[in-house]
Amino acid sequence: MKFLYRISNNSYNKSKLKNASKEACFINFSQNLPLSTDTIYIIADNINAEIRGFLKENIPTNGHLIEVNTGSNGASFRLQLSLVDQIPDNEIIFFHEDDYLYKSHALDNDNFKLNNLLIQEGLERADYVSLYDHPDKYLPPKNGGNPLISAEGVEYTGIFLTQHSHWKYSNSTTLTFAARKKTLLQDKSVWLKHCSGSHPNDFQAFLELGKIGRRLAITIPGNASNAEPPWLSPLYDWGKI
Repeated sequence: MKFLYRISNNSYNKSKLKNASKEACFINFSQNLPLSTDTIYIIADNINAEIRGFLKENIPTNGHLIEVNTGSNGASFRLQLSLVDQIPDNEIIFFHEDDYLYKSHALDNDNFKLNNLLIQEGLERADYVSLYDHPDKYLPPKNGGNPLISAEGVEYTGIFLTQHSHWKYSNSTTLTFAARKKTLLQDKSVWLKHCSGSHPNDFQAFLELGKIGRRLAITIPGNASNAEPPWLSPLYDWGKI
C-alpha cells in the first residue's frame, strides 16, 4: 500500500480535539495504519520549522518527505493526484489528510495492522474505502446533515460483512480515502473537475462518481475519525486516544 499523507501549517482554522495536534495525528497514523512494508510519501505543504523538525525526527524508515508550497488545499490535493502516475500498477493508494485519528487494536504489530487489513477487505467490495463513519449521515439535512439523508436522519444504503467488519455503502466522504491506482486514473477527470479551485469539492466529486457506478464503502462503526469535535465518528471516545 502507498500512502500520500498531506500535512500543512496552512490548514483551515477549525477547532480540533486537544489530543489531535498535527504531530499527534501523524504519530497516531504511523502507529495504527501503515505496515513496515508499505511506503509513506509525506507531502509537507507550507510547513514551519517546528513541523519540519518534528517530521525529520519522526519520519518512519519507509517514509519519504516531500516539501512543497502549493498555496491551497485544492492545489495540494491536485499534487497528490499527480503522484498517482508514479506509483506501480495494481497498488492500493491511500490519500490522507493531517487531522485524523485511528483506533488501535490488540494484535497490531509492525507487520499486521487491522486497519490496514480492513482497507484491503473493503476494496474487494467497493471502489473507494474510508474508515471514517461521518456523522453527517445520521443527521437530518435541516440540522446540518448530509443533504441526501432523509428527514429522519436515515441513509438508505447497502450493508455488507467482511471477515473483520460490517460496512455500508455511502454517498460521500472526505479527502481521506483509499482506492486502487487504476480506479484513480480512470476517475482522474472527475476529481480534477471538482477540485480545480482552492477548495476541493469532495462531496460533488463522490456524487458524480456514484452516478457512474463507483461504490464507496465505510466501516461501521468507524475505525477512524476526523478530529473536529462536531464531526467525530459515533460510538467512540476519540478524546481518549
